[in-house]
Amino acid sequence: MTPVLTFTQMGFGNNVELQSVDEGGKNWVQRQMSRVTRNLRCRFSGEGREKPPDWFLDKFAAQTFTDPEEPIYQAKGSKLLCGLKLAFDPTLPTHYHWLAVVSLAILYNVVLVIGRAVFWELDKMTMIWFVLDYLCDAIYVVDTIVHIHEGYLDQGLMVKDSAMLRRHYLTSEAWRYDVVSLLPTDMAYYWWTPGTCSSQRLPCPVIVRLNRLFRLPRMWEWFDRTETATSYPNVFRICKVVLAILVLIHWNACLYFAISYAIGFGSDNWVYNITGARNETLAHQYIYSFYWSTLTLTTIGETPQPEIDVEYLFVVADFLAGVLIFATIVGNIGSMISNMNVARVEFQNKMDGVKQYMAFRKVSGELEARVIRWFAYTWAESGALDEENVLSSLPDKLKAEIAIRVHLDTLRKVRIFQDCEPGLLEALVLKLRLQVFSPGDYICRKGDVGKEMYIVKRGRLQVVADDGKTVLATLSAGSVFGEVSVLEIAGNRTGNRRTANVRALGYSDLFCLAKRDLWEALADYPDARATLTERGCQLLRKDGLLDETVFQNAQTTQQSLEETVHQLEATVEMLHNRLQGLLSNFGEQQAKLKQRLNKVELRLIESDEDTDIEEDTTSQDESELRSDIIRSCDGASYSAMPSPIQSPSYYASSYPIRERGHSLTVESTPGLLPITKEPRSKSLRLKRFQQQQEAFKGSANQNK
Repeated sequence: MTPVLTFTQMGFGNNVELQSVDEGGKNWVQRQMSRVTRNLRCRFSGEGREKPPDWFLDKFAAQTFTDPEEPIYQAKGSKLLCGLKLAFDPTLPTHYHWLAVVSLAILYNVVLVIGRAVFWELDKMTMIWFVLDYLCDAIYVVDTIVHIHEGYLDQGLMVKDSAMLRRHYLTSEAWRYDVVSLLPTDMAYYWWTPGTCSSQRLPCPVIVRLNRLFRLPRMWEWFDRTETATSYPNVFRICKVVLAILVLIHWNACLYFAISYAIGFGSDNWVYNITGARNETLAHQYIYSFYWSTLTLTTIGETPQPEIDVEYLFVVADFLAGVLIFATIVGNIGSMISNMNVARVEFQNKMDGVKQYMAFRKVSGELEARVIRWFAYTWAESGALDEENVLSSLPDKLKAEIAIRVHLDTLRKVRIFQDCEPGLLEALVLKLRLQVFSPGDYICRKGDVGKEMYIVKRGRLQVVADDGKTVLATLSAGSVFGEVSVLEIAGNRTGNRRTANVRALGYSDLFCLAKRDLWEALADYPDARATLTERGCQLLRKDGLLDETVFQNAQTTQQSLEETVHQLEATVEMLHNRLQGLLSNFGEQQAKLKQRLNKVELRLIESDEDTDIEEDTTSQDESELRSDIIRSCDGASYSAMPSPIQSPSYYASSYPIRERGHSLTVESTPGLLPITKEPRSKSLRLKRFQQQQEAFKGSANQNK
């Protein structure tokens, strides 16, 4: 089989796969490249170093994510680049470091291109600038390749297919800026030789490299990622603003020196005067221009008075830009500084409010001092950080993982957490609440109703006797107490009362778990509940506070109840299955009945069509008899006979309605006696109805 060598491409953070052929035909260059890359990977990533296993962290940590097997989420090696996979994950740290390198190259061009184009003394170091310029150009070229093959999220997964990455890159606006920044404008050096500029000829040829500034969005991307990733975002924002101020002043200084050249050095008092040995040096030229630019943009100092219109226009434009830009910058810096101190201000306001309350209520000086010391300890340890509000925007899974990582040293010492399932640990960690106790505070007293259990995070506690002096035990980080009173163990002679006095020896941080939260978490984990109950029973037996008879009876009763519940669940399941069977049989019988009714209706329709002709000969006599009956009956007792087709209540409206309580007899309803059977044919019924209408109209005319 063909062996596969996998290594990490240093500098881009993507897995690169080399497939080697047989040893005899393998290229020596590829072998050496593979060896060097493997050594670099082990050195920088620490892959070859052995790390001690942490079973507790490995048990509750998130599993390693593996890419799905779909082709679009798998990178493919390029044949032209010795199997190099052209797919780069922008979320990896190596990609972030690469952006930092690109940002340095961009900053080099932003600062030095304009400076070398104006200050001719700076541009005379030709060889040094050539090396740096084309080193930055090489970084630009490599960054373009990286940018083209940067992965993007599709349905929450990172796409790594090279063809799809290239298509996605071309649909964005970034490719235009990258292409413009890579245009070989240095070809103008062939006609415009570098190093030939002087005080009589500006700007310098390096001005043709201004197109390199179109790569600025990549530097802004690095700024955004740094601001997001850093733990001190306000400090980074201030540094970014200071850098922007310096770059603006630098560019304005270069423009001032260029305008001085255009007007003429030393032509008036406003422009730069180049005469003199000191004024001809590069340091004095740049420092004076930078000083003038700083005074103008910040509007905090006096500058030379302009003398001609061009100078006035430039100064006015500088003043307007300084007012707008620096007002915004100063405002942002002020808000950043305020945000940096907002936590301290809020904490100070809370402490001042508590002190005012204690002074108003005339609290003793000793208690007031204890409260102030508690505030001081809280600020020194956590900065009065409200962890619950800070993490409220995260999902429960991430909050649980953060809590496990933050409190790892404490949780690994808790015996009930070492054997519990990961889901139970996450549920319990999310319900823990941190409480801080001062020296001498009683966390719980013997006989109090227990509503919480405690886990010591930091500090030392003492279990003292009723006299408050005899120390029975000392608790340190990882200790658990108070679980007996919240477990509600049957047979506990103290009920849910505390069985000991626990006092803080110094400032102590404790995790508090409420009784209701504990039982909600244990509801779905019977094994952990049994383990915790057994530990509580051991503690009660040790102190002789457990009634074994009551406990055994409760266990038996609980087991019988559980068996009854299981039997009821089985019975309900059986009844449910039988009901489903009956419903399915009923549906089948109903479908069969509908089919039979449809067949009967079809047969009736066919028989009606066959008997239409036969009934047509006899229907005439029946209609005459019907008209005679109508004439013999009282016209007032009958209503006009509607069409049986139009009215479904044909027979109900054609004859007199009998009164309630009367029997249906011939004497009471004589009109029912001569009623004959109606024909089933539709055409005969219509014909008979027409004859009855004509007969009824004739009898009505005779009566008139």
